[in-house]
Amino acid sequence: MSEINKELYHDYLNRLDQMNSYRKYLKIIKKRDNLTNLKTFFNKYIFISIQDFHQGHYNKLFFTNKDLKNYLNQYPEKRSHKKIIKKEKVYKIFLRNLR
Repeated sequence: MSEINKELYHDYLNRLDQMNSYRKYLKIIKKRDNLTNLKTFFNKYIFISIQDFHQGHYNKLFFTNKDLKNYLNQYPEKRSHKKIIKKEKVYKIFLRNLR
C-alpha cells in the first residue's frame, strides 16, 4: 500500500494536468505547499470518478461537484464503494459526499 504524502498528490495533479492550477491557487491564497493545502485544493477543485482516475481516463475531470454527480448518476458503474476506498487509502482524496 502506498504512503499518503505530498509527492503522491503532486503526482495525481500532474496526471490530471492541474499542477499549474495548484501553484496559482497557492499564490492567490499566499500559502505554502503542504498536505493540508493539497487536500483543500482537491476538495474544492478536483472532481473525478475514482474508477476513471484508476483507469487513466484523466480527461473525465469535472469543474463542479454537481457535474460529477450527474455523471455518476448517468454511469452508476463508475461509482466506487466507500469502505473499499477507505481501506485502499491511495484514492481516499477523491471521495465525495454525493447526496
